[in-house]
Amino acid sequence: MPARKISAREAVYKGLLRMQQGAYSNLLLDSLLSELDDGRERQFAAQLFYGVLERDVTIRWMIRCLTGNPEKKLDNEVVAALSIALYQIKWMDSVPDSAAVNESVNLIRHSKKKSAAGFVNGVLRSFLRKGGQLPLPENPMQRAEVEYAMPRWILEIWKRDYGMDTALRLAESCLGRPPIQLRVNTLMTDHEAVMAELAGEGIKVSPHPLLHDCLTVSETGSLGRLAAIREGRCYVQDAASQLCAQAVDPQPGETILDLCAAPGSKSFTMAQLMRDKGQLLSFDLHPHRAQLIADGAQRLGIHCIQAGTGDAAKFNPALPAADRVLCDVPCAGLGVIRRKPEIRRKSPEEIARLPEIQLNILHNAANYLRPGGILVYSTCSLNKDENDRVAAAFLAAHPDFTPSALPDVFGQLENDGYTVTLMPQMGGYDGFYIARFSKRA
Repeated sequence: MPARKISAREAVYKGLLRMQQGAYSNLLLDSLLSELDDGRERQFAAQLFYGVLERDVTIRWMIRCLTGNPEKKLDNEVVAALSIALYQIKWMDSVPDSAAVNESVNLIRHSKKKSAAGFVNGVLRSFLRKGGQLPLPENPMQRAEVEYAMPRWILEIWKRDYGMDTALRLAESCLGRPPIQLRVNTLMTDHEAVMAELAGEGIKVSPHPLLHDCLTVSETGSLGRLAAIREGRCYVQDAASQLCAQAVDPQPGETILDLCAAPGSKSFTMAQLMRDKGQLLSFDLHPHRAQLIADGAQRLGIHCIQAGTGDAAKFNPALPAADRVLCDVPCAGLGVIRRKPEIRRKSPEEIARLPEIQLNILHNAANYLRPGGILVYSTCSLNKDENDRVAAAFLAAHPDFTPSALPDVFGQLENDGYTVTLMPQMGGYDGFYIARFSKRA
């Protein structure tokens, strides 16, 4: 007897419960969607799953208001079922309220917490009687937390570092889907040919105003099905990530180290800038992630990349002296929340030690550079503890290093000469920090 096909809501329900175990949203969603046959069901499930994660802070506040209990006192199954219904009622106008309620009640009835079905039904009916509205908090910071679904601790960091107006703009930019950008593989083709190929498959793209070989996708669908991506003529990479590779400015014939490289897009772009001449050693701590780099390089027809495992914070005397080193370090990810909404579920304690780890990686990277070499430090976080303060601490500890001017492409962006902070409101970029240093000759 064939297994029963699950519905889109069942897939999302299962996914939200697995998110409690620390899964990555993008990998989990791919797995969930593979269980759905119908394209409309997959689209609905993706919208609902990401929507609940994106509005998690707001939804949990709604649950507290409606039940009188912190959500931590409720069973995970109850929170998941309520979250699915509340998101549909509040943010999916195409779904009738009655369907949102009934389907979530059914999710509970078919779970191991079926005794809570009456409770879930009562909470949701109460919300509907209130017209689907709840009064926002009067305190400005609490109000912003609920309105923009952004944890207060993140808002406090942004307020401290960039001011309240920018903090609110950053929080607002984290709602909704981010732009998807492609990097053209210039070792195989050019951007005109890729644009024409994608247009022939019904994919609308436009050239990036700053980066010649960057394309912004207007209508995505499933990019993985496209021959241009499968066969290596282009690959997904945000413009901010592409700028990071441009900051390294690798030259043909040089020796380049990418110490925290997986899944490899920055290495791939640097290889193209080097015209695939020289050696580019790309590392990750985990073998399976290093393999992602090797597989990607093969697909893109890149020969100068050697992928391997390595701890970026520990010196490896077997490595050659490098002309340039990229340290795109592990970070809190506060610049890519719109791509990874589960970052909202982190705590301040989880990121407290990151600056120490990041600085240790920079200290180690300094050992690999030959005199006159270039060191680039980057994060996808908007937190000066991880960014400017790490850069300043590195320079203070290394008198043999000086700030190095960013390449000309950065001239159109606000920067201080050797560092730049990219934000979504600057032109759709992911939040990103880049600093450039040179070793005295």
